[in-house]
Amino acid sequence: MGEMYTICNLGDLVEVIEKIEENEIYWYRGHGNKNWPLIPSVQRVPYLGREQYLANDFYMKASVTLRDKPDFRNYSAWLSIMRHYGLPTRLLDWSRSPLIAAYFAVEDWKRRSDRDACIWILSPSRLNAEEGFQDYLYSIDSHTALQMIRPAFKKEYVPENPAVIDRILACYPIEHDMRIYVQQSAFTLHNTNRRLEDIKEEGLLRKIIIPGEVKEQLAYELDIMGISLSHVYPDAQNIAKELSLREKD
Repeated sequence: MGEMYTICNLGDLVEVIEKIEENEIYWYRGHGNKNWPLIPSVQRVPYLGREQYLANDFYMKASVTLRDKPDFRNYSAWLSIMRHYGLPTRLLDWSRSPLIAAYFAVEDWKRRSDRDACIWILSPSRLNAEEGFQDYLYSIDSHTALQMIRPAFKKEYVPENPAVIDRILACYPIEHDMRIYVQQSAFTLHNTNRRLEDIKEEGLLRKIIIPGEVKEQLAYELDIMGISLSHVYPDAQNIAKELSLREKD
């Protein structure tokens, strides 16, 4: 892992980003606990070894309820839908916005002010180059990505290109969804149990620590900047929830 920083407010966050700016694209991910690893949800307990079962069971049951479902062979679309509805998948969420990442890092401040949070910073082009791909950013429905997605549904699948085995790919979503648009979403696609933190490439990863005692202040500053629950989750339910919480305060 590369450089590590500590911030206490949004001004500090801006200074860190200005310091590392090298005319390349960066992605950001917020963790409420600085000790959480950078692994997709399907690799966490209790989902280990259950990926194909979860994916295929979701496909069978959701096919009945979804109004506009993709073709059954459109694995990238199905994986995106699964991630959208909270099913554990091999996708790890990132954002092109450091403010969105900061929101996720401190959103639990009322319950977990005793835990330091963090924001991870990833160079997706460096990741792809280090993993043996082109250094540009792929779409999730690209041929390369599809070969890394198929094993989520068919464990026995053998990809045409063996170079995608045991690899991590940085890619963009393709579906048209307001939440994805607002959160400026991006993904790393994990066709491996290897961890991003274990890749020894200079400039690939950086980590910003947010001390637990400043989570509330950072959440307040984000709210002033318009980064709130109803912004990050733009639907009627969360608009109502946010308004109700404001009345209580």
